[in-house]
Amino acid sequence: MSEFMYINPAMKNPKTGENVRETEVKKLQTMTGAGKKIVGLEMTVPELAALCDKNIDPQHTYGNAAECCAKTVAQNAENLLAEYKGQDVVFVTNRVDVDSIASFVLADRFLQGQSVEYNENVAKINEHDAFQGAKWNGPKPIEQAFDPDNKTAALASSIRVFMVTPKNIEDVEQFIDTGNVDETTMNNYRIVQNGIIERVKSGEIKTEVVGGVAYVETTLSCATNVGYSMAPVVVAVNPAMKLGPQGEPFRKVSICQHEVGYADLNAVADRFNQIESGWGGSPTFKGSKQGENCNISLSDIKKTVFAHLAPEYKAKVTSNTGIAGSGKGLGE
Repeated sequence: MSEFMYINPAMKNPKTGENVRETEVKKLQTMTGAGKKIVGLEMTVPELAALCDKNIDPQHTYGNAAECCAKTVAQNAENLLAEYKGQDVVFVTNRVDVDSIASFVLADRFLQGQSVEYNENVAKINEHDAFQGAKWNGPKPIEQAFDPDNKTAALASSIRVFMVTPKNIEDVEQFIDTGNVDETTMNNYRIVQNGIIERVKSGEIKTEVVGGVAYVETTLSCATNVGYSMAPVVVAVNPAMKLGPQGEPFRKVSICQHEVGYADLNAVADRFNQIESGWGGSPTFKGSKQGENCNISLSDIKKTVFAHLAPEYKAKVTSNTGIAGSGKGLGE
């Protein structure tokens, strides 16, 4: 059986001063020196991805917004992994989520000589990870932003994002094979989602809609779903994101659209890269640099995103369709 390992993408530990990046780079170099083959699964930090023998990352590296890593592995295992059969392989990721874990499960099965297929449950993971659900059909109450019976979302919410655990691997494997998620996980998911709804209502999670774009500020990993209940284009601001439990907090900005056609996010990222480097992603998702503060002001972000809305959508917004502007305001 191959190994699956989390690689911390942080630069340093603010409490101890440890150079985390240097430690993780040495870890990868040591494994390579020991003859291990390192295969990345969504290694989104270029410096770390470059140390992998191969990095499988259709969304973030190759800009394929419609295809998650697990789908790529399921459909292309022979081409991607045949050369590693019989070798000492370590799969690594700096994004521990349901997609990267599912990718490992499928890849490991292939290397063990088992059959691998793109079944309906892997398709559900792809739909969840790549936001390939129904098209955006207008604003809705925050209570309808979350489906309490969504098993894939519940499974995803149970993942320990800063470590790989045997329980998470077991749960994802069970879902791939049966589509089942245990009731404890489902109940915990519902409790968390109800808490998010209350935080939005109270203003603890800050939201506003300006020029047909939803702006959401929170340190929780719910900004996209919250934003899409308000508008098809979302700017998520996390003022204190961490890469790992001991990571140094930084301001992270992400911009996404429910599906292609609402905004030219490539043009937005190009503009922001002229101001600060590191913006990247797919046509439906762009994010500021990992591990470093995004210093672009919210007012500049608003102007730039609105300037690059698709003409048809901008026309609807400016004709007062009900999503031009609302909310409590985020401020700067």
